[in-house]
Amino acid sequence: MKQSRFDNLLKWIIVFLFTLSMTWDSNASFNLILFLICFVLVYIVFSWLWKILAKVKLNNPKGKINKFEYLLYGLLILIPLVCTIIAHYPGVISPDVVGQYKQALNNSYTNWHPVMHTLIMFKLPLLFYEGLISPVIFQCFLIFIILLYFCHFCRRNFLSFKQTCGVLLLIVLNPLFLRFSVTLWKDVIYSWSIFLVTLFIINIILSNGEWLQKNTNKIWLIIGSLPILLFRHNGIVSFALIFIGLAIFFAKWRKYALISLFTILIANFIITGPVYKSFKIDNRTGGKSEMIGLVMGQISYYYYNSSSSFTEDELAVLNDVTPLVNWKKYYNPRNFNFTKYTSDNYTKKVEKNFSALMKIWLTHSLKSPAKFTKSFLNMTSPLWETRSQFMTNAYIMYEEKDKLADKGDFKETSDLFLEQVVTYNNVITNTPLRWLFVDIGGGLVLILTALALVLRKTKWNLKYTFPFWIVLSNTFVIMLLITGEEYRFVYAQAICVIPLFLYCLAAILTKKNIEKCALQKLVYKLTVAKTDNTLIQFIRYIFVGGVAAIVNIGMLYVFTEALNIHYLISNILAFTLGLIVNYILSKKLVFQEKTNFNKGKEFLIYAIIGVLGLGLDTLIISLLTTKLKLYYMLSKIISTMLVFIWNFVARKVLYKIIK
Repeated sequence: MKQSRFDNLLKWIIVFLFTLSMTWDSNASFNLILFLICFVLVYIVFSWLWKILAKVKLNNPKGKINKFEYLLYGLLILIPLVCTIIAHYPGVISPDVVGQYKQALNNSYTNWHPVMHTLIMFKLPLLFYEGLISPVIFQCFLIFIILLYFCHFCRRNFLSFKQTCGVLLLIVLNPLFLRFSVTLWKDVIYSWSIFLVTLFIINIILSNGEWLQKNTNKIWLIIGSLPILLFRHNGIVSFALIFIGLAIFFAKWRKYALISLFTILIANFIITGPVYKSFKIDNRTGGKSEMIGLVMGQISYYYYNSSSSFTEDELAVLNDVTPLVNWKKYYNPRNFNFTKYTSDNYTKKVEKNFSALMKIWLTHSLKSPAKFTKSFLNMTSPLWETRSQFMTNAYIMYEEKDKLADKGDFKETSDLFLEQVVTYNNVITNTPLRWLFVDIGGGLVLILTALALVLRKTKWNLKYTFPFWIVLSNTFVIMLLITGEEYRFVYAQAICVIPLFLYCLAAILTKKNIEKCALQKLVYKLTVAKTDNTLIQFIRYIFVGGVAAIVNIGMLYVFTEALNIHYLISNILAFTLGLIVNYILSKKLVFQEKTNFNKGKEFLIYAIIGVLGLGLDTLIISLLTTKLKLYYMLSKIISTMLVFIWNFVARKVLYKIIK
């Protein structure tokens, strides 16, 4: 398959995501006409930008870095930070901050908020000055150092002095940056660690691994990675990918990567296990109650829209978590926080009913794939939505100052500074500038665009996608475990846009002959290389069948719900479209033999096999459900597997005969 086809596929995916992010509304019905109009317009504009960006090269002037440059960079970072600290003195306070602050003062720790974050970001600075302003200044200092290194990174690799100043101003004048810098959430320094490690990985890629020749750089990579593991419980995925990617793409550093990974993971297991136990540290985390955030959100959607479909046993489970009246009274399509805040002992109740809740979710998701899809989009939309209608929520914090008043930590905030900062925030968030500065979803679209450009410029060499792994893995994990529309969870998504976009525009990525790694060759062999190997064809057909099924189910929903076509007619139309997609992808990816057989007859026979498969599917479901008394969804799963094998074998035989 030619690269241009991959490029077109990337463009279609990004344009689809961007259009959906602009037109999706969780509180209203999906407007298909508006979506299609926007899709066409976005595709035209994006195609034009795509051609321009694909030709852009960043050529560093290679000039010497004057020490006075660093002084100016430091002032550009320091002045906004100092103004923000004065305006919000001693910092932006939330219940989480209060809890960790008291733990550090009383030396009574709980791992609900990671102990290592409490010790390093609260206890350590409090040793020098016992006041909340001390951890705030310490966090701002760490961010200051990281940004100063970012300026050094830009000057060494990509930009001139003036360009670096411009990029730096884009960061430090961002209201989201200013507010989060004085908020002591674990997500803030966790995100800046992802930012720092992304810079390290870009250095490794651009130097072809030579950056790690210095022992100090090896140490800094480990130090920069540790907060990703230690400061958030779900950070282990992104942390592991740092060293796994290093081991895959750089054989020279494989030993260093694997030893570092397993040593740190074992040490972390010992610390959070026996060590915490010996020091009587409460090792509770959010556990299962946080793991099923997405599940709880979808269950609330199912109940809010069709409570009559729930059985008495299911209703009893929901009522045990929080009274049934709350499931509708406080329902929010974007999060499930109402169940947490309207239920006493929520965590224990979810732990007790975990299996039952999972069964409820699975049952109702299988009953209605359309509702599953819509509720999933509702819950995850804060991660990818580009309309920014909720961005003002990022500046509405809990007022917790009265809880710490007896500690003598608070003085009167400077009304002048606070008024100016709030005015600046409002100006940005109520104008189109919000898309440039504070839009989280727009950041994800830009990151995906940068990734697509890297793949285009490097001819799909996976090695050069490595810098994107960390931030996108964090986004993916949050998407599966999301607990509400809180932008702090994906703050890394907003701040990593600039370095990743600079990386995708770098001149080094335009080299024509780039050596493919072993992983790249394996992926090529499994995906697009011509082959008669039955196993590889079967693996590809799984993908083809999955895409066709998505088209089938998706178009069934569109025809029935959006266009109000009778469901039986919709099913025929959707099945036909799914069959066409299956045929085209099979010809391109699975059965790639060139034949002189009439295309019309070929598709007709292909369709007959599909129709026979549909009949077989109906027969198997009927027999298993009526004769063996199996649950109809279980019958459907068994039938799908059997029909899938029939379709693959029959179509392979068809192409053998044609050949």
